[in-house]
Formats: sequence, C-alpha cells, structure tokens
Amino acid sequence: MKIKVLFIILFSITSNVMAIEPNSTSVNESREIIGSGFFDVNKTRSFMMDENSTIYLDKDIIDNEMFEIIGSGFKSTFTVNTDVDTNVESGTINSLELTTNLKGPITSLNPLMLLEQQVLETSDTIKAYSAKIILNQNLAVSGYLSSNNSLKATRIMNNDSDWKVRGFASQVNGLFFNIGTLQINRNSEDILDCNKGFVNGSLVEVKMAVDLNYQAGQAIDTIQSIRCLTRNRLADEIIELPSVLQGFISQIQGQDFWLDDVKVNVDNNTQYINGELDFIDDAVNVEVQGTFDTATSEIVADVVRFIDHRVEITFPVEPNDISSSSVTILGMTYYKTPQTKDNAGIFSPGINQSFQLQIQGYLDSEGQAYISKTLDKGTPDLTNVSIRGGVTSLNNPTLSVNNVEIDATDSTIINLGNGVIDVDTFFDIINVGLQVEIKNANYNDITNQLTDGTIKIRASMPTDSVVTREIIGSGFFGAYVTATISSTDGIFQSSFE
Repeated sequence: MKIKVLFIILFSITSNVMAIEPNSTSVNESREIIGSGFFDVNKTRSFMMDENSTIYLDKDIIDNEMFEIIGSGFKSTFTVNTDVDTNVESGTINSLELTTNLKGPITSLNPLMLLEQQVLETSDTIKAYSAKIILNQNLAVSGYLSSNNSLKATRIMNNDSDWKVRGFASQVNGLFFNIGTLQINRNSEDILDCNKGFVNGSLVEVKMAVDLNYQAGQAIDTIQSIRCLTRNRLADEIIELPSVLQGFISQIQGQDFWLDDVKVNVDNNTQYINGELDFIDDAVNVEVQGTFDTATSEIVADVVRFIDHRVEITFPVEPNDISSSSVTILGMTYYKTPQTKDNAGIFSPGINQSFQLQIQGYLDSEGQAYISKTLDKGTPDLTNVSIRGGVTSLNNPTLSVNNVEIDATDSTIINLGNGVIDVDTFFDIINVGLQVEIKNANYNDITNQLTDGTIKIRASMPTDSVVTREIIGSGFFGAYVTATISSTDGIFQSSFE
C-alpha cells in the first residue's frame, strides 16, 4: 500500500542553527547536513525531514543548506512518506514546496501594499528584508489570502525575480480583469487549468515580467502566465479522503463556509475548539478536520479549530476612543487590519456619538489585539458588558482577562459540560492562559471591575493537544492539511569548518 499525504502548511519555525540576516556580511563557511529535524505542527503533529527530502522554492529545487537559512515563514505544500501514522500526526517528509503569494514592488507604505494588494505584518511575521523599506522596493510575501485579496503575512523578504500575484479575479471583462485594485491586461495569454471557467471569484496565479515603468493605478501587461489554482490535486480516482485544512474563511453560507475554493459543510455533530460557531466569519483563520471529496472540493467537518487566540469585548465607546486604525477599550488597543469586517462603521464613515460596540478578534504571539469584526450593539449600557480572552492573572475571587479585572464573587460560573460550579472550584481548575468569557456583566467605574455576570470556561490553554478524531484510511491514504509549524527540535544537525 502506498501512502501519500498532501499538505498545504504555514511555516513558522524557530531554529537553534545559525541564521543569516538579509544584507548581512558573514564569514566563509562550509556546512555538511548530517542529520534531520522534527517539526512541531500546531502543537498536535510532528514531522521529520531527512537527507532524502526534496525541497522546492516556488517550483525550483533548493538544497538543505539553503532551506536551513531561509526556511522559516513560508506557506508550504508537502507530501509524507509511507511511515505516516493513522492520525496524520507524524511521518517523514518526502517533498516540500515553499510558496510565495505575492512578488513585486511596494506601491504604498501606509497601508503596506505590494502590487496594490494590502499586506498585514504582525509580530509573528518573519521579516527578511532591509530594515527600512521604500516605495517601489521589490519584495516577496508568503501568507494567508483573504477574500478581499489582502494577505496576513507569515514571511516578507527581498525579491530579485519576476513578479506574481495570487488572488480572486474580479471585473472579468474580455482581455482585462482585476485582482484587488490591480488591473491586468492579459493580451493574448491563455488562462490555464480553469476547468470551471474563468469568472469573477476564480482563484488565480498571475506571473509577470518586471515592468520598470509600472505605476500604481495603471494596468499591467507584462503577463507571462495565468493559471487557476485548486486544492484538488489528487488523482481522479481518489474521491473521499480524511483531511485537515487550514486557511482564512473566504465566504460564508449559513453555517457552512469556504476556505479558498473548498466548501466546508458543518452539522450538529461538528465540534468547535478555541471558539464557537458565532465566530465563523470572513477573514477568520481556522483549521478544519473531516472528510474531503475531491470530486466536489467539499469537506464535511468533524472539527473546526480557531487557530488564533480569540478575543471578544462588548463595551461602550466614544468617538475619541477610535482612531483611523484602532480602538482602545479599558486600556487595551484593538487594531484594524486589511481583513477587518467593520459592520459597525467605526472606521468608515466613523462615529459622532457614544454607542455599545462589540469587537471580535485575535491576539498575535506578543499579545497585540487585531479586529476581525465589529458590531453595533446599540445604546451604551454599563450593566450589559462582556469580555472573552485569556486569563492573565488570578487572585481568588478576582481574575483578569486581557488585563480587565473581574470579581467573580456574585457571578454565575459555568464549566461547560459540568454545569454550575462555585467560586472556589472555579479557581481550583483555571490557570493563566485559559480562555474564559463573562457576559451580561456590570462595569463598576470606581473599582474598574466587571461583576455579576455569567462566567464560562471556553477553551483550554493553547499548548494542549486538540486532535480529537483519528484519521483512518485503507488502500490509498491521504489528506489535505494546512497548519502552523510552531517549533522545531533542531532543523538539522550541522557541522562547521
């Protein structure tokens, strides 16, 4: 039996080998790759590379030494050899392809845009470029694509090759179409691999020769190739297979949603981890585990796990709490991103009076908060506020969530699946990092505390394993997977001369 697993994976690697900073001067050295390394994938799966693993960078083969230097931060695709276990939790990598989404000139610095596509850079982004960037500088970006063609960057680096852009086509009209605000003149170039036709919403990759005369707002016509992208890369005879898929939600339909071109079907048996059904929305990063149908590009979800550390707050805001790019509530600043869905209109058109605002969002690894969605909850009301996030401090009967203090003394406390518990039991079972929420609470503006609400324990600490379903196959065995490689135990063992 031949076993092969297809992965689309976001790399975020820390390494104990020496890294070379861009534009730095290093001593001459030779490296012999003599060992292998383990990759910790979302703290739930571990995979190994050995001397037989083949590595590609945008279709070009690179050697292990080059990967050792530049391997971090790429969104990647890889196959695993026949030693993969039935849970798709471990195995040896057969081939690995590092992928960039966007290559081209900086067309705006604030906000950061390449080829007119907005790019979000966070503390989790691997920054492999000159310390100071300037307009028209040629960069490459790898990361997660959102439905509005903006990117949440996992790696940004210098680029010395031709340009390219991946995204959803719009304004398709004869020989022209757009990706974001970038207008593309395809001339006589054929559009490849578009079995379902080339229409508005088609996910495509466009490669272009460098155009030194290009200026933002102009159509670009140095097209080299246009190709539709799909996650269905397996042989035609493979219909259903166990899968794990990660990405930004690009479209929703009731409880169902899409990750790029793959539809995710959920039902009453679907489990939600690190979040709830209410968090399903555009631009939210999730991992889905279930069964994938290669004929329809649909996956039936057993488990939906929210990748980022979720935050939520409902609280009155005033116009001076809001800037053009952020909102500050109870001392914490929540930042707008290119992916933010501003239903409340706090950034555009803006507000001129107080109202009750709800923010749903996430934290990066340094605790900076980003906004996924805003909602208008009506008249300001300090007797009906809420907050969800990680516990930052404990001192029975008080705790802090996102540095907001909660007095749990008179609150109803619910441990999901176990019913109502008392305060002492609550403090016995919670710890720093656990996600909790308090709803329908009062805010005391003298003590700066939330009181008298309903407290629920919502999610375990992010370091806990969340693989809940065994993936079992027979005959051909495979899976589509996207995940975050969160740490390595030595990418390679290297000797230096």
